[in-house]
Amino acid sequence: MNRSIVFAAAAALALIAFTAILPAGASAETWESLSKRMIEGCTKYQQSVKDLSWTMEMDIPSSDGSLKTTTLLYSKGKMFRVEVSMEGMEDAGMPAEMAGMKTIVIGDGESAWIINPMMGKSQIPAEEASKYRAKWSCADYMPVAAEIVGNEKIGGRDCYVLSVLDASSDYAKLWIDQNGFHLLKMEGKPQEGVASVIVLSDYRKVSGDFEMPYRTEMYSGKDLISTGVVKSVEVNKGLSDELFDPDKIKVSGPDMKGMLDQMEKMKDKIEKDGDE
Repeated sequence: MNRSIVFAAAAALALIAFTAILPAGASAETWESLSKRMIEGCTKYQQSVKDLSWTMEMDIPSSDGSLKTTTLLYSKGKMFRVEVSMEGMEDAGMPAEMAGMKTIVIGDGESAWIINPMMGKSQIPAEEASKYRAKWSCADYMPVAAEIVGNEKIGGRDCYVLSVLDASSDYAKLWIDQNGFHLLKMEGKPQEGVASVIVLSDYRKVSGDFEMPYRTEMYSGKDLISTGVVKSVEVNKGLSDELFDPDKIKVSGPDMKGMLDQMEKMKDKIEKDGDE
């Protein structure tokens, strides 16, 4: 399974976790006062939510047909576990044996592993692991320095537009709801002239006064690349630490020989069609 798809699904859920921290009912006119409230909300959120379990379905359009992923997320403190399975593999020209294949990414607070039937179990390099692990702390999404540069409506809501000033952030701009202080939109730093954009909507209460968005849309420039919809959320169910132990997972998968044979036949067909 393509690691970029797995990371996109994991990042979407981690981002949704962050947006649940913002407290409602305050007013903010400067980045200093707004960031203070966000930090207070982050602390309160982390103290009240001990563990989370949720499910998200993501649709990824492509020229060969739509790919669909189902992602299960478990988080507890600094530990996390993400399980991603895919549908629509045959429509995208992939072997039938790949349908339903599951990739698992686990972080135990110190290290992280990726596990799937094709590649087995392997520890992720520190740089890659940080992409998964860092996103689970809501404070990691908050820029060190920013300024309010304008106002704009997103989904009918009045938002502060923040320009992110610190070079370490992955984002160039943030849109924050002026009333509830929900994060509604994020714009990444341009890569080869194209900026990624994430739009969050359909906020619902999940624990006390905390809300999270049930819909996440990701764009590359103006092109929609994925739509994620949260299907279920459970809070403070007492998740076992064993859930985050990579040694507890047994790797099993499809008939690799049969899958390779099918891929070879697909290659021959493509070459034959090209000759015609």
